[in-house]
Amino acid sequence: MVIMIGNIDVGIVGCGQVSDNHITAWRNVGANIVAVCDSNVSAARSKAEKWNISRYYNNVEEMIEKQKLTAVSVCTPAHVRLSVVKPLLEAGIHVVIEKPFAVSVPEAEAMVELKKKYGVKLSVVHNWLFSYAMKKTLQYLNRRELGDIIGMEIDLLHTKDDQMTADPRHWCHRMEAGRFGEMLPHPIYLILAVLGDMDVEHIYGSKIGGYEWMPIDELHILFRDLCGRMASVYISFNSARQEQTLKVFGTKCLLEVDLLNHILIKKQPRYPSRKEVAIDNLKLLSNHIASYFKVIFYILTRQWRDTHTEFMKTFLDSIINNKEPPVIAEEALKVVQLHTKLSSLIHKSYFGCHKSLKQV
Repeated sequence: MVIMIGNIDVGIVGCGQVSDNHITAWRNVGANIVAVCDSNVSAARSKAEKWNISRYYNNVEEMIEKQKLTAVSVCTPAHVRLSVVKPLLEAGIHVVIEKPFAVSVPEAEAMVELKKKYGVKLSVVHNWLFSYAMKKTLQYLNRRELGDIIGMEIDLLHTKDDQMTADPRHWCHRMEAGRFGEMLPHPIYLILAVLGDMDVEHIYGSKIGGYEWMPIDELHILFRDLCGRMASVYISFNSARQEQTLKVFGTKCLLEVDLLNHILIKKQPRYPSRKEVAIDNLKLLSNHIASYFKVIFYILTRQWRDTHTEFMKTFLDSIINNKEPPVIAEEALKVVQLHTKLSSLIHKSYFGCHKSLKQV
């Protein structure tokens, strides 16, 4: 069957905040949002009214029966993924899942098998991979401009006013490892994309802030692969400023990436003589200025696309031209395997006896 963009009818399941990103992205790529669904019918009705969507449901099976859907975005809390995705795949509907893919390896494996059985597209929104900065980073790696990759660092800084963190009733606090468990898929899929398979070497958490429902709000993780390469992740919920940065260390040069400001700086080899330091500073200044103006130009000329839109554009292309989706389900399964192991370690070390968690 040949599908044209104008014939892509899409449904949204789960009407929380993140569903707005999916609705915007689908509309940006020319799809029709024909229905929303949420077990809370008031939330579904409110979302439909906000976005001028004609139909809303509180039951997935009813939405499938009454709507001819090409694809569905699943934006529910993670613990109900399989129960929502299963009837969609069985109905031959392509599915996009907001990360995390699943909260358990068996659930993720079950969805991978369903995808194979019914021959539909199943993908997970690992959206940071589709930012301008990260796409350029992966291009550098594919061209081996950094040489052999020997390691990387990721810093994820949040303020205490982070919306999920500051709300004790948010569903993320009921996950294993709480707010950390909700957001850890992001650094994990970045590490797997750059370095390949890794395992957890060390975790260390501490408490600085005052939120009772968070037993720790600072976390350092060290990953290691079989070759001895390491990746470190530092996460804070006490920062003065939100930051998402990574450094990739290669044998030819280093790469510093600001994922929020979309700035990439390549650092070439140099020796610490006064002359080389001066020349190096001029090169770095030039790189910074060029990066800043390129991003500003894209924004001012309205060529800039958010990461969900970039992801959805690739997913739509995979449907129309029968290609692999932007993140294949098997890749997402690897993220779940490492994510669940890491979340379990963090939870047992810092959350297991935390009374406030059970009260949330």
